[in-house]
Amino acid sequence: MISILLSIALKSVIVAGGTLGLLALLKNRSAAERSWVAHVGLVALLLLAFAPLVLPNLAVETPAWMSPSAPVANAPQATTPAPAVPDAAPTSAASPMPADPVDSGWTISTAAAAGAIYALPAAILLIITFLALARLIALRARADVLVDGHWLSALARAQRRMGFKHGTALLTSDDLSSPISWGLMRPVILLNSRAVEAAGEAEAIIAHELAHVARLDWAKLLLARVATALFWFNPLVWMLAREAHQLREEAADDAVLGADIQDTDYAQLLVGVARHECSGLLLGAHGVAPSKSSLARRVARVLDGRSARGPGARSFTLGVLSGAMLVAAPLAALTLVPGGRSAVPAAPALAVAANGEPTAPYYPAADLPTDLPSIIADGVSTSVTTALAVAAVAHPHEADDPADALADARERREDALDAAQEARSAALEAAAEAREQAAHARAQAADGRRAARAARGQEALIEQAIELRALGVTSEYVNAMRAAAPQLRGLDASAFTGLKAVGVTPDYAREMAAALPRVTPGDLTQLRAVGVTGSYVRAMNEAGIRAGVDEYVEMRAVGVSPSYVKKLREAGYVFRGDVDKLVELYVLGVSPSQLRGLRNVPPRPPAPPTPLPNSRRPADPDDG
Repeated sequence: MISILLSIALKSVIVAGGTLGLLALLKNRSAAERSWVAHVGLVALLLLAFAPLVLPNLAVETPAWMSPSAPVANAPQATTPAPAVPDAAPTSAASPMPADPVDSGWTISTAAAAGAIYALPAAILLIITFLALARLIALRARADVLVDGHWLSALARAQRRMGFKHGTALLTSDDLSSPISWGLMRPVILLNSRAVEAAGEAEAIIAHELAHVARLDWAKLLLARVATALFWFNPLVWMLAREAHQLREEAADDAVLGADIQDTDYAQLLVGVARHECSGLLLGAHGVAPSKSSLARRVARVLDGRSARGPGARSFTLGVLSGAMLVAAPLAALTLVPGGRSAVPAAPALAVAANGEPTAPYYPAADLPTDLPSIIADGVSTSVTTALAVAAVAHPHEADDPADALADARERREDALDAAQEARSAALEAAAEAREQAAHARAQAADGRRAARAARGQEALIEQAIELRALGVTSEYVNAMRAAAPQLRGLDASAFTGLKAVGVTPDYAREMAAALPRVTPGDLTQLRAVGVTGSYVRAMNEAGIRAGVDEYVEMRAVGVSPSYVKKLREAGYVFRGDVDKLVELYVLGVSPSQLRGLRNVPPRPPAPPTPLPNSRRPADPDDG
């Protein structure tokens, strides 16, 4: 077992160290490509752990210094049984001999102890990861669906931009301090209350979390957790997992910057949310908030315009994956055999102890597990069995009768079941009380938020009333305007400030609504600003001009009058709805008499227009 663990440790050092060295050589590549290299290295580590289950073993003898020191016989020696010892007289019941713990039957071999020492930390790390995933499930169950239109629009735009067609749940919760995301088939983006209120950061936050979802970063995160649990003894594996996490975040940052988010704004977002990192939750999910150790590196990279930010090229990724498999597969199949022990006989002679009973052979059985999952299972089983044996030795049975021992075991079992039931009931009561307290706290927080929103709404109403009063927008003016035009009935009182500022009266609104049925409040502001009246619109209609609001504004702004249009028609000008041509004729000073004179003149190439002096305006064409 010790040789197997040493072999796996040496392989993990080679793979993790080689991957870190390759990442150092590729420091000028994009974060997406370097992230791919790091995670291929983690996959190769898992291949080392699970490959012995399916790959054939390639036995290689190790040097002598790697072999555990133990007396080894190159050839089986003949053993001479010890002389027979006469049976001792039976010991009196009145003078029992004290029990020796060493001879009580719970001894543990060196190989089993090594397996247990390795297996316990690995099992604890795996359990911690499982608890982190269970907490995410509980968070999702307690979270609320986010229905804010701004956030939903940001999510839809980000999904369309990234070509992500799967549905993503957008939830909100008060139980976390910064946004996180997780999931594969049904991904989840969970926002905190502070992030929901910061609607201006929606694009950046959604783009970052959706980049993690689209790149399947949650599966990569679980891959790193399993690798560090299986190879907890190797610091290079921890360094590789930490670098892989950093590269996943940098690749997501690049996706945000590729979504036309300003680098300075995104850097400010990272700095702002850094103090709200969800350290416990990030064991099973990704978040926007950077850790204290990676904040400076991420911000510097975001602001560095020279950094490579493109996605990984397909040829590069395939080359890295093929190279890793070509190296990892033979390395995983390699099995190191202690030096001088590869030719152990299949059935070695058993040594005979002093009491005439055969002792166990020194060499371990040939069917020892060589994959880490089996070693962990055996090690945990050995630890539990040893603990039970120690407990049995510490508390031996007082009765030697098997029937009494069985009855005692049943009684202890019933006591244990009763204690477990009481503990379960107490845990359920505590959980119910905790849920009630949490619900009460959430209700209080919701009341506080509603009160804060009401206070902000009241302040806004006061500021709006002051602004309306300063501009002279009274309730009588608002009611008269709403009654004058149907388009103004649904407007808020603050929308009438612009109308009042340019002098729109109820009579003017009524007149323009009759002349232009589809006029809007913004149209009324423009029309009034340039002096377009209802009589002007009707006169232009009588002259043959039927245009839109923008065209009426343009004609009135340059001075095109209905009389000018009528004279052009009398001179033979045929208006075909081209208002821009009409405005151009007026600006260039073309009079109706000039058009009338040109009707009988042969056409000739037009002369370039003479620029008008800036000191005087052209004469009104109506005078011609």
